[in-house]
Amino acid sequence: MGTGATAAVAVSKQPIEMPEALPLDFDKSQFNRDINIKALKITKKQCHRYLKLFYNHLLNKPRLRNVMDIPGDDESRLLLLQEGLTIEEFSERQISGEPSSPPLTLHDIITRDSLKITDATVQLTYDDVSLGDVLHRLLPENIEVPSSFEQVGHIAHLNLRDELLPYRKIIGAVLLEKNPRVKTVINKVGTIENEWRVFTMDLLAGEDLTVTEVKQHGARFCLDFRKVYWNSRLEAEHKRLVEQKFNKGEVVVDAMAGVGPFAVPAGQKGCLVLANDLNPDSYHWLVENININKVGYTVCPFNLDGREFMRNAAGGKLQVEFTSVASPQQSKKKKRERKKQEGEQKTGEENDTVHAAVVTEEPKAAVPDAPRFPVPIPPFHHIVMNLPATAVEFLDALNGSFDPGMWKGKDLPTVHVYAFLKKDETVQDLQRRMEAALGGPLESSSIEFYSVRDVAPNKQMFCASFRLPKDIAFASVGDKRQRTE
Repeated sequence: MGTGATAAVAVSKQPIEMPEALPLDFDKSQFNRDINIKALKITKKQCHRYLKLFYNHLLNKPRLRNVMDIPGDDESRLLLLQEGLTIEEFSERQISGEPSSPPLTLHDIITRDSLKITDATVQLTYDDVSLGDVLHRLLPENIEVPSSFEQVGHIAHLNLRDELLPYRKIIGAVLLEKNPRVKTVINKVGTIENEWRVFTMDLLAGEDLTVTEVKQHGARFCLDFRKVYWNSRLEAEHKRLVEQKFNKGEVVVDAMAGVGPFAVPAGQKGCLVLANDLNPDSYHWLVENININKVGYTVCPFNLDGREFMRNAAGGKLQVEFTSVASPQQSKKKKRERKKQEGEQKTGEENDTVHAAVVTEEPKAAVPDAPRFPVPIPPFHHIVMNLPATAVEFLDALNGSFDPGMWKGKDLPTVHVYAFLKKDETVQDLQRRMEAALGGPLESSSIEFYSVRDVAPNKQMFCASFRLPKDIAFASVGDKRQRTE
């Protein structure tokens, strides 16, 4: 996700090379063990009922069934209870699936239904042990094992602390084995210090394949995780803004759109979206995702500097062109006719540029066989600025950029700007930063501050939403660089 006018050189550190502290071909038989647990003897016909009733009290191990056959007794089964659960604790375990006042316990139902309690032995192997338990056994006792990872399609993304780096390859190997849907395990190296917000990565295990696909709320997103910014932890925020803030038929300007996590769902909802990103790779995948999700009739991509894009949009200087690809109003017959006319084969290069949007001063050549519909840019309802590290600085592009004739009698847009706050900062501090960039004051009561997520122990991500004031939007040339204290 990029915003500035020129490309920047990545300055992140190269992957750290260290001797491996543990062999990757460790002896997996060390995880073999037998566990003795309590079980309930039930009939085969009762399995479904008691599995549902005792759900929270049953054995819960990866790849292990909690129902065991009984040799020589085809009509009965053993229902395996939690490891470590004792008979004395049965009277303390409440059963939520059986309405009663007071609530019935595990002991009450066993007694009422005359169920037989017995002992069972379960054999565990490496395949039955969780990722955390394996790493606890393999790594030194004083090392805190990684508790979670971000999954982006088939990619598992880790952000390992320094003390874990000597063990990074064994961590990657075990994670790969324990997660069948993961094909690539990477570790973030260094910090994000470049314009595109991408990081240097160290391949820990699996295939060196960073082009992947993610699904969010009915939309598909393809991307190259090595070249663009993507954060799966923002899925709830993408949904919140699109579902709660955008209305069907509204116009949305997405100034830092990335690969389209806001733009594509908004287009699917029926919003008209002008989506921009300066990073050429983000723009490539934005176009690709517009095609994949068939929203070329509602989402128009741009590859401009963020400030330039917003100023041109506010001043009515953008030439917006939408394609006819997969419009929902088209009948199946019309789609077949269009395909026949256009031809069945299109090169990947043509698909990459089929949705072009350009500034009127420098129009680009049209792509052959790509039907286009020029649309005068209408006054828009929302501006999204999702670049929390620097988006607030880009608010200066809104000062005095709005064309009075175009916006006459129209409500000014609501701005949704994302920002990071440190532990000792308040939303009032954020408001002052916003006002300094805008060049004018904001009414505190008109700003909605929404806490998106905790990024780190001392860092939070916020979304500030506010209606752009007229005094800022239509500021005169002499006032444009004015700053509030």
